[in-house]
Amino acid sequence: MKAMTKDDKSTETPELSEKDMIYYLFVIHDINGDGYLDGHELRAAFTDFEHEEGHTEEKEELIPLDQVNEMVDHVLLEDDINGDGLISWSEYLESQLYHDD
Repeated sequence: MKAMTKDDKSTETPELSEKDMIYYLFVIHDINGDGYLDGHELRAAFTDFEHEEGHTEEKEELIPLDQVNEMVDHVLLEDDINGDGLISWSEYLESQLYHDD
């Protein structure tokens, strides 16, 4: 696999498998890099919306904090198989593949 540099003029993007895309989403939300998603990281994932510059349409409606907390609690209850309060990569992958069916 060739490393991409800023001088690379190639417009081809490597195709990512579904598992690679799931891993990418896990890693970008694992803010502290410990290999787990905790409640704070899950909350950030649920509220991390990128806003485009120059966006002229109405603001996207924000999710109320109590609803975000309910979502985090639900994910931990459903996907935290070993009950340690953290979502490991294997728990995350299993959950994503299960919900994708």
